[in-house]
Amino acid sequence: MMSEPKANDNTTVTEPNPTLSEDRKREIRAMDAARIETRRAEIRDAIPEADAAALDAFEAELGELETRAKELNEIETRRQKMREVIGGGGTVLARAPAVTEKRTLESVIASEAYLNAFASDIKHNTDRECRALLSDLVTGGSVPVPTYISERVQTAWEKMSILPRIPRTQIPGVAKYPFEYSADDAATHTEGAAAPTEENAQLGSVSVTPTMRTKWISYSKEVEIMTGRAYVDYLFNELEYRILKKCEDDLIQAILDASATMTESAVNVSALTPSAFDAKTIFAAQAPLSSEATNPVAIMNRQTYFNVFMSLTDTTERPIYNVVTENGKPSYYLNGIPVLFSNKLAQGANAQIIVGDLDGAVCNLPEGYGVQFVRDPITLATQSLIKIVGSMYVGFGLIRPGYFTKVTLTPAASGGNGG
Repeated sequence: MMSEPKANDNTTVTEPNPTLSEDRKREIRAMDAARIETRRAEIRDAIPEADAAALDAFEAELGELETRAKELNEIETRRQKMREVIGGGGTVLARAPAVTEKRTLESVIASEAYLNAFASDIKHNTDRECRALLSDLVTGGSVPVPTYISERVQTAWEKMSILPRIPRTQIPGVAKYPFEYSADDAATHTEGAAAPTEENAQLGSVSVTPTMRTKWISYSKEVEIMTGRAYVDYLFNELEYRILKKCEDDLIQAILDASATMTESAVNVSALTPSAFDAKTIFAAQAPLSSEATNPVAIMNRQTYFNVFMSLTDTTERPIYNVVTENGKPSYYLNGIPVLFSNKLAQGANAQIIVGDLDGAVCNLPEGYGVQFVRDPITLATQSLIKIVGSMYVGFGLIRPGYFTKVTLTPAASGGNGG
């Protein structure tokens, strides 16, 4: 999630402060009895090797733990008295057994305490506070992002134009996706006839390597006064759309860069170069698609749709576009198929269109909907600003042959396809 400070990165690592932070106090106030005992045991084990500063910090923390333990005892005492009154005449009918809430990874990362710890760790380029809350649940590797963040990024993902239509996987490292490179057709067999020859099938494989999609922002030191949810919301309001927009742009570029020739390690994308767009262009782009590409969409620049295609009509002078409004939100169509927009595609004299079924692509999210943050207080220090870099680990690939056609307007071409 966050990068540990390196020895040569000018980051000052201080000893524990005897005065606990407000975030740490809130974490302790959220602890149950079992967690308090676990933390006391952790401190007891650490005391033999602790220096004076660490002992001071432990002493301050033990004071807060004791206060929380007393508070829990008082709550249980009040509950017991109420049970006795309900039993009548001060007689205890039955003592309810103490219930200890079971700690799970899911419950911890969904807690407000963990979100606060995550926000604090971003500010200090560490993951210490998150690890402290996960001490008995996660022993190595990266700490998970809070549930609030993963749900927020997933919600933003679903609101994008193209990303929600792409199948998603969560495979660590380089993911490989097989496809049928070549195969014999099925044969008709009559009872008693000689057995048909064995099918000759050859598989190809597409490798999808995840890379970081990164965006950085700067803010004034006053922003760091914010804590927990408010601080996280500020970062994501600035970063999440740009990172997801980069993901969409990279997928579009992968389709544009694909070859019309299939190999054992890459699927094919058909290419058309009409000299002009007309009412049949979208039909022409669908013609080369595989029969398995059953949910085609058209992707283009908004200028291309509104300035070109909305002015075209069919042979009966009817517009080829349609706009359907549901819940106040318009959906656009051309020749009956949905239209999605991407400003990554060119408009004007060399306008580009992609027609295809987005099930032919894949998005691999090895770390789920997590976003990593690195805080840089040095680069913009002369401007009294702090730099925050947000990154998301994502891989995209085209994994099904014949699922896309790219159309590039080529006015100088004579006798172009599709128009």
